[in-house]
Amino acid sequence: MTTFQVTATREDGWWSLVAHDVGGREVASQSRRLDQADATIRDAIALVLDVGPGAFDVAVVPDIASVELSDEAREGIEVQRSLRELSERARRHTPVAVTELRAAGLTVRDVARLLALTPSRVSQIEAGHRRR
Repeated sequence: MTTFQVTATREDGWWSLVAHDVGGREVASQSRRLDQADATIRDAIALVLDVGPGAFDVAVVPDIASVELSDEAREGIEVQRSLRELSERARRHTPVAVTELRAAGLTVRDVARLLALTPSRVSQIEAGHRRR
């Protein structure tokens, strides 16, 4: 599935949304709030491509360079972004870690402790991985 990169820039109380390289051109829209950006730009792209709004993905990247913030606030935003990325990486790697640790003979409770999970979550992951 194609993913369109969208830059969201704050301008005069609105988020200006620009999707890059949509059929060789840019598609623009705007939304009042950032939580509305995905649906708003998705509708605009779907209209240009003459497809349904579920036929592609969008990755909205807020650009807040023009927003006046302290260094501490900017660092807080960056740390939150990093945490989301790390959380996604952990989600992808955890089933493999559970499987290999259990195969190595560790107990469910030991695996839970190593991966900062509950024992029941380790069992769920293990059962789901076995079904695949």
